[in-house]
Amino acid sequence: MPSSSLPLSSIPLGITGRRVLWIVSVYRGGYALALLGGRFIPTAKLSGVAFPDLFAAGALAYLFAAVVLMVVAQMEREVMSLPRLLLLSIAVDTFFLSIMIAAGGNAVLPLTIFLFPQLAAHSWLLDRRMALVNAALPTISFLSIQFFLYFHHNGEEGSLIGTTLISAGYFAIAFAAATVGRYTQVSERLVQQRNIDIANLEQINRVVIRDMKDGVLVLDLKGVVRGYNLQALTQLNVADYAAAGQRLIQWSAPLHDAWEHWRSDPGKPQVPFAVESTASTLLPRFVRIGSGVSGGTLVYLEDLGRARSEAQNLKLAALGRLTASIAHEVRNPLSAIQQAAQLLEEDEMVPPEGVRLLNMIRNNGKRIDRIVTEVLQLNRRDRRNPEMFRLQDALQHLIDEISAGDQMPYRTIVLDFAAPPDLVIEFDRGHFDQIFWNLLRNAWQFCRKKPGSIQVSVALESSPDRLHLDIIDDGPGIAPEYREHTFEPFYTTRTSGTGLGLYIARELATANQAVLDLLPYLEGQGAHFRLRLLRSPQPPN
Repeated sequence: MPSSSLPLSSIPLGITGRRVLWIVSVYRGGYALALLGGRFIPTAKLSGVAFPDLFAAGALAYLFAAVVLMVVAQMEREVMSLPRLLLLSIAVDTFFLSIMIAAGGNAVLPLTIFLFPQLAAHSWLLDRRMALVNAALPTISFLSIQFFLYFHHNGEEGSLIGTTLISAGYFAIAFAAATVGRYTQVSERLVQQRNIDIANLEQINRVVIRDMKDGVLVLDLKGVVRGYNLQALTQLNVADYAAAGQRLIQWSAPLHDAWEHWRSDPGKPQVPFAVESTASTLLPRFVRIGSGVSGGTLVYLEDLGRARSEAQNLKLAALGRLTASIAHEVRNPLSAIQQAAQLLEEDEMVPPEGVRLLNMIRNNGKRIDRIVTEVLQLNRRDRRNPEMFRLQDALQHLIDEISAGDQMPYRTIVLDFAAPPDLVIEFDRGHFDQIFWNLLRNAWQFCRKKPGSIQVSVALESSPDRLHLDIIDDGPGIAPEYREHTFEPFYTTRTSGTGLGLYIARELATANQAVLDLLPYLEGQGAHFRLRLLRSPQPPN
């Protein structure tokens, strides 16, 4: 709202000012057009004015001025500030009405009444001081004309009294309109600020919900999904184009069942459910929102795998700091022990029973060295050096190398490459070799050691930039009670294992924008690991 403490040049015209001036300009133009028509209509009372030509010229000029003011008020570039433009408008009204009153005499004195709408509209946009200034301008002009007519042309006393009352009405309407306008504009500004606050809050809510690690769904009373974030789509593996307006049961039957159970018994603890397509476990939490027919449910989906992963990362961060400081202290004496064992082994004076003990020293030394190496690799995913290579050539080379190095019969591993032979991926080659070696080593340890016991297959997915690499063995598989701990660090069912191989393999896959998962158990099939990769559109150099 304009303030009297501001200079006239600093108050902008604004959208509200333009709108009001447009309405007033249309009223002014129609008023001037009516006066011009009233002059030339024989039956009109204005046809008997004292100076008809002057009256007609004043009405025509008034109409032209109204059009000019209408254009100035709607110009994109503000010619002048709001108070100055309003003062100019009332000055134009006063000037041309004074000409027509002087031309028509007391017969056209009622024309001054038609200035009330302009004064009310102008005053509504101004403070009281400026509104009274606008009222004073026509008051001084019209009273001066009436005094002149009264004393020099035997004017009627009633006309002088009428003009005085109308002038008092100018001040009254200006003061009242300015007062009402002040409170109206304060309320309008308050509403605008509230709308801005609500819009900002809504935007903040959208950003917070979008960036939340948990999935969020908004349901109505009938179980129709009215809102969601990207995490919910990812966790439940739902396509974005088919998500809006669907019922919850179309998103996830287990989640719909959990929602129905919660509605019947809100105090009952929720049970996690598995999403087979994403191999994740989600824990739902339901919150009632609104009431009556406008009520609904807010659903939070917590990924338990992510929570466990974060806890593991905290544990591994502390372990990494510890191992970095002691690795050097462990490897130095370990190297000395291995070197001493080798020297003793080369000494022909060692008795046969001592050779057995030396073999124990050498084997356990290698085991300790492997444990230290794997622990030090926990932070290796941060050092990624991607390169592009043909996947089929890399797999065949690794199978040949692993079969020879780990003494696996070559026919034990069968490669089924159901993809274009020139398919290229972008991956850190060292990371890829380690992931594949870890998966094959696990498959070899649990398979039946027969031809075709380990199946390695590659196939494209429905998405053109995605493919998957499967490694399946014919062993007993992973027991249900151990499946959720498969990728947990330091968890192993073997006495000689460290429990870090599969964990490091998944971490290295994640570092290369790949996903390593253990697929659900199928009858007659052992462990089934799947590595989902991104296809590179460019061939290697």
